[in-house]
Amino acid sequence: MWRSRPKLFILTLFCGLLLAALIGGDYNVFSIWGLYRQKEDLSREVDSLRVENQLLSDQIKRLEQDPRAIERVAREQFGMARNGETVYRILPTSPDSLSQDSAAVNNR
Repeated sequence: MWRSRPKLFILTLFCGLLLAALIGGDYNVFSIWGLYRQKEDLSREVDSLRVENQLLSDQIKRLEQDPRAIERVAREQFGMARNGETVYRILPTSPDSLSQDSAAVNNR
């Protein structure tokens, strides 16, 4: 059969080898596609980290140059106050205390 149709034999052999190359082996289509997606994910993460790095660099410059920025961080993050000032902290309520408060209001 193959002797009467050599072009069909060559075409079949070529398609078989192409299919084996695309599906089998370490560098098949699926692994290359996975690597491409991983590269895209990493590129997005690098871009996000660059933005975060720039924001942190800007914050460092502000803290080095602006005393008001240092005071704001000291007040907000560390709860510091000037002499004579009183700091009032409003703590967030837990879901349990909310249900107890609403039950107390309903019982009135």
